[in-house]
Amino acid sequence: MDREVEVELASPWNRISAYIINNLLLTLVALIGCIPAFIFVKFFLQSESKNIIVISLIIWISISLLVFAIFQFIQMSKTGQSFGKRLMGIKVIGIDGQNPGFVGTVLLREGVFNIIDNIISVILVFIFVHLFNFPEIAAEFLFTYLLPFICLIMLFRKSTNQRTLQDYLARTIVIKAEK
Repeated sequence: MDREVEVELASPWNRISAYIINNLLLTLVALIGCIPAFIFVKFFLQSESKNIIVISLIIWISISLLVFAIFQFIQMSKTGQSFGKRLMGIKVIGIDGQNPGFVGTVLLREGVFNIIDNIISVILVFIFVHLFNFPEIAAEFLFTYLLPFICLIMLFRKSTNQRTLQDYLARTIVIKAEK
């Protein structure tokens, strides 16, 4: 038995803003991860070796990004909201009105979608570079942003409830969150 749920869709601009906020936070977390790396190298290793500095940066940035990702995944799984979505007052729900949980919100919408996006990008770059002698840098730029661009256009299609490719994959919609 299907039950209808009355919801207000999130505006495309709120979704875009949430995406930008999430990416700014990700960048900030990576930069914050640099601080302990420099402290570690400067005061504990007292090394001028570029290899040690690079390895230390990679380790500390990876740790900070992992902690950020874990917090994001927990939030997204429990509430359907990333930090950006929470700040913008929107959230992801299943088309049945339920919380899609970890599988729907994190695995399908983020993980599987990004894997599919990367596979398609790599295949298209390979085809255009090796079969059509397309300049590699142009092909990479064009096809790296192909699916995100398609999703951006889909955000403005009211006839499809502003659902993107990720939403179709995970059977979700993005709505205004209750206050």
